[in-house]
Amino acid sequence: MKRINLYQTLIILLAFVFIGGQSSHAVEDELKLKLQEVLADSPSTALGFVDLQALPETVNKALRKTYQANDDYPYWVTEHGPGQKAGALVSVLEAADEDGLDPGHYRLQRIKELWYSTHLHERALLDVALTLALGNYVTDMREGQAVACLLDPKLFAAARDKKVDISQVVHQALSAPDIVRFLHNQAPQHHGYQSLKKVLARYKDLEKQGGWQAIPSGKVLKPGMSDDRLELIVKRLSITGDLPESADPVETYEGPVVEAVKHFQKRYNLEQDGIIGKATLAALNIPVQDHIRRIILNMERWRWLPHTLNGQRLLVNIAGFQLAGIQDEQREISMPVIVGKVYHETPVFSHTMRYIEINPFWNIPQSIAVNEIVPKMRKDPDYLRKKHIRILSGWQNNASEINPATIDWQTIGKGIKQYRLRQDPGPDNSLGTIKFMFPNRNNVYLHDTPAHSLFKKNKRSFSHGCIRVSKPRELAVYLLKKDGKDWSKEHIDSLIAKGKRMIIPLKNPFPVHILYRTVFVDPADGTVHFFDDIYGRDTLLAKALFTKGQPAQCRYKVH
Repeated sequence: MKRINLYQTLIILLAFVFIGGQSSHAVEDELKLKLQEVLADSPSTALGFVDLQALPETVNKALRKTYQANDDYPYWVTEHGPGQKAGALVSVLEAADEDGLDPGHYRLQRIKELWYSTHLHERALLDVALTLALGNYVTDMREGQAVACLLDPKLFAAARDKKVDISQVVHQALSAPDIVRFLHNQAPQHHGYQSLKKVLARYKDLEKQGGWQAIPSGKVLKPGMSDDRLELIVKRLSITGDLPESADPVETYEGPVVEAVKHFQKRYNLEQDGIIGKATLAALNIPVQDHIRRIILNMERWRWLPHTLNGQRLLVNIAGFQLAGIQDEQREISMPVIVGKVYHETPVFSHTMRYIEINPFWNIPQSIAVNEIVPKMRKDPDYLRKKHIRILSGWQNNASEINPATIDWQTIGKGIKQYRLRQDPGPDNSLGTIKFMFPNRNNVYLHDTPAHSLFKKNKRSFSHGCIRVSKPRELAVYLLKKDGKDWSKEHIDSLIAKGKRMIIPLKNPFPVHILYRTVFVDPADGTVHFFDDIYGRDTLLAKALFTKGQPAQCRYKVH
């Protein structure tokens, strides 16, 4: 290499001093020009954000709007490189998997490739990449990361019509006193989500430690029996806290180990008999990786709801067959429920309860009239009378009653839809004696039932979609007390005994959330419950959440 003498060195140094002292504004302006060049092309595609939640042209338009708000100057980098808030943003993105999110959605590898570059064009690209990553992260936290077009709208708990404004988010993030706290606050802050986040961390730790060994199949194990698999069973129960880790080895299946199995069975909604049969063994052998995926799926579902669930509300978990009345984060009432059959799935949605109905009529849905009532009338012409069902000429209020004998039940078929079939109030009414109404397009509500024996079963999917409650009087007293009416169960019973239909409006509509949660943490004691995916919705959501390479138009729009 040719040697540079002292004179030449001084000339070079003086030149740098002259350029540097000339003005940093010149470099900033050049960086601005490079940023404008980047924005003029398709930066989202150039940076690899091809699976963002919108078409590239939609994203690029939003980016240009965002930078116009800053006079086309960068947000995250200067002539000296990325700023402190850029580093804070990247640190949060790197930990996105703690919330069950895929960090690959934020193109961290590309960001790191650009991080130390001194070329102004690449710094401009870095600034845009950070803005896109921020927009993706906030969108994922606020609305979920699943691919929307792969999901049935019925899977969503609420309408998701609030889209992320990148320009607004950038302003909020950079003006926040603590950008890390701002980003963490984008996640749901209520117990349902935050408790699952802790469970996810715990199960990921279990995965790092090797999870648990599968227990071989064998004879049904009942209390008092001996079995070579007991050592594995004790270890398995200890790993997930159903049995203390200090538990001594056992030769006979009895005592604390039986109680630990019952605790495990309760957590998995199995019959709590302490018998390790086929179903209990299968649950014990579910790999830790499968649990992690299910936890992530249920964290995703919580992102679809309002992120702050304060005050009073009813939560119905379809998969868990449970209803709970919540005040802030305290469970005040709970009870078993019956939900829709596999072919009459109860939908997920949120609404507000507006009134309670005592001694309700049951206006029989047309599908039930066609598929169930007509065939029963063909077999037994006296069926309607036995079930106290009347036929009305239509659905209008002034519809007149029609004699069933005037209808040809052998040929009417779908023609029955022109009539309204209505069951009178009474002990045989399919809605029981109380109905809890939150009028909605799904025509789903809570109600009593004459078939209370079904509540003894662990798996309770027997209805046509509505939710049958096991303790309707207790629920009515609870809701009315919240509404300022100090009514007792005895008073409710006296109203039922009169046999007259009565509507009790609620002065303060009560929020109701019909959810589908296959993993749920009990707020009372922190117990983690796993429920069967009765409708196969975990499978559908997993496809939408974990499928890679979906086209951009298959995602939500970002404004």
